[in-house]
Amino acid sequence: MYKVTRITVDPDDPNQDSGMWIGGEMAYVSDWPLNPEGQPLLHLFSINCNTLSQQVHIPSLPQDKYISVFSTYSASEYFLDQVTYTGDELEWNENILAGCTYVSVSSHPLTSVCPVPPIPLSGVRLIEMELDDQAFPAFPAFSFFSPTLPNGVKGIDHLLEEHQLVCQIYSGDFPEPYRDILGLPDANGYLFLRSGPASVHAPFDGIFFVQTA
Repeated sequence: MYKVTRITVDPDDPNQDSGMWIGGEMAYVSDWPLNPEGQPLLHLFSINCNTLSQQVHIPSLPQDKYISVFSTYSASEYFLDQVTYTGDELEWNENILAGCTYVSVSSHPLTSVCPVPPIPLSGVRLIEMELDDQAFPAFPAFSFFSPTLPNGVKGIDHLLEEHQLVCQIYSGDFPEPYRDILGLPDANGYLFLRSGPASVHAPFDGIFFVQTA
């Protein structure tokens, strides 16, 4: 059995008491991140680790940290290839290292305001669940916290040497009109945090990327 904490997005309740929120104009970052084309990334979600840890036990979350996750997004142009990583070196260099997505991990709750129209601010509800092995796929999906990589994730076993999975975020869980926030309504995003010191293979505190079925 796998224990997961399901993340249910509630666009009618922007309450942030859970320690996590979706969208909104505020994010834990001092300088708003840009993609390789110089365009502002869109804020996907933020986590106050201490507050969230009071609600649920998530071993991969560091204490006294503030996390914000960003991604390239366009409502009119195809961008899925820019945010996808399946273990390919080209994807790593041109997507992850180049900054098509970005994870801010800070010790201070400094915030900045999104310079572009944000995803509507939404709160989340957290529900503890147990799933058996065959009911723990990446697809079909929902958003959840788990230290265990779900079935169906491709080509990233090497990441687990220096990173820990924090959560899976399902594109279809985002509020309208952002159900395609990760490129497709059925795409999944994965947040990993580095579990040790920086290295050539783990230069960032956190990484975020997308995969599809």
